[in-house]
Amino acid sequence: MITEKKILSVILLFVAIIFFSAGCAKKEVKQGLPQYPDWLTYSYKHFVFHYPPDCYWGKRMEQFSNAFERYLTEDCEFLAMEIPPDTIHFYIHDNPESGKILTGRDLPFSTENQIHWDRHTPFGLELARYLIKKMNVRMTDFKVLYEGLATLLDYSGGDYHHNTYSLFATKMYIPLDSLFNNDSYDRTDSFHRAWEGASLVGFITYNFGINRFIMLWQSTAGFSESVKQLFGTDMKKFEEGWLKFAETYYQGIETKQYLPDSTGELKEKK
Repeated sequence: MITEKKILSVILLFVAIIFFSAGCAKKEVKQGLPQYPDWLTYSYKHFVFHYPPDCYWGKRMEQFSNAFERYLTEDCEFLAMEIPPDTIHFYIHDNPESGKILTGRDLPFSTENQIHWDRHTPFGLELARYLIKKMNVRMTDFKVLYEGLATLLDYSGGDYHHNTYSLFATKMYIPLDSLFNNDSYDRTDSFHRAWEGASLVGFITYNFGINRFIMLWQSTAGFSESVKQLFGTDMKKFEEGWLKFAETYYQGIETKQYLPDSTGELKEKK
């Protein structure tokens, strides 16, 4: 005999199955790739490129795909990380406005396996942000390091050391202590802080290597204390060394390395 208790159990089990199935379906939609009518695809090594039929780069996909494969390889070498195994689905939008209409988000942006890019954005910027999220380290507490690293790897052709010293020479320079204070950082000019951040990251990685930079990236101490611990000098001397390094690009003279000696003074490396 089917008791009321058994009927209730069956009903509860049926409801649970429906709920679980709906959850799985929702998860699949979230992870799935967006489908845009009439868009074309081009596969090359680690990428699948998606683009509208009248896209400028659609007629130049061999050149475009080769460039991005090179950016991916060079970025991973710079960051001392393996190339992520996942296929990168790279969406090329003609402009930020049409991209936002399609995606519902401001461009550029990236997800677990997608990069949405528009032609107004430097080529490598969102790829760098995508790879930063794939690094096997905790996200840095310092906004300047995150934005500086992404900007350094943006493949725009900009000389951020030259730009930084230009700001210094014209008294528009953002001091180092303001860059590393996240609240004051947010109040500074977005272009200027990105230029200086890229120059700073370039200075650290060129002179001290990517591993020391990653240690600074992960540091939970204040910036002044982190500089003292990792570079053996105080913040003032560290900043002077960075500006001297940037000046070599501004003046167009040979690049030098400036490292702290046993007294903590930054000296030219011979």
